[in-house]
Amino acid sequence: MPVRFLIYLAEEYQKLLNKAERYIYGSKQVMLPTPQCIVFYNGEKEMPEEEILSLSDAFENQKVKASVELKVRMLNINYGKNRELMEKCHVLEEYAPFVETARQYVAESRDYQETLNLAIDYCIDHDVLSEFLQRYRAEVLGMLLEEFDVDKYERTIRKEGIEEGNERGTECSFKLVQKLQEQNRMEDLDRAVREPDYRKKLFGEFGL
Repeated sequence: MPVRFLIYLAEEYQKLLNKAERYIYGSKQVMLPTPQCIVFYNGEKEMPEEEILSLSDAFENQKVKASVELKVRMLNINYGKNRELMEKCHVLEEYAPFVETARQYVAESRDYQETLNLAIDYCIDHDVLSEFLQRYRAEVLGMLLEEFDVDKYERTIRKEGIEEGNERGTECSFKLVQKLQEQNRMEDLDRAVREPDYRKKLFGEFGL
């Protein structure tokens, strides 16, 4: 996650500088907005209510003190976590049970689109993010389909790695997931789940 924030910050600062027509190679200090990096976690893996994620943890040589650091504050917004935060933010408070409901529905069916539509209907009927879901139903459905497709792929490659006893293959597959997510190539990700030959082609593309 800190790597994504680093890339995102660089892109946003570049846009800001271009828009303001500021010259970064001059002698005058160029002032920038102070970033606050926060991510809301709602994955299925058990995580603490709050954790600080450091960019330096991703550096290969941990013996050398890095000149660059970026810290991300991770807040767990799964159902039952960070109650004080949830009580202060009504949208987050309802978002957590919505995601939990979606997971329960998905666990009972392989037809993700139909199942997630039913989950959205249930939440609307029970006044969970009702107004938001009615207004942005298509966008929410698209986001959830991407999220659960990724989860499915991760489970698939984990199972294949265990069955084949190929630890390196599993590691490469997880790296492939990360790279495709970073580039928002969800169609390639879905195809990689279904087609081993295409997955191998992507391994070659990314040098894995």
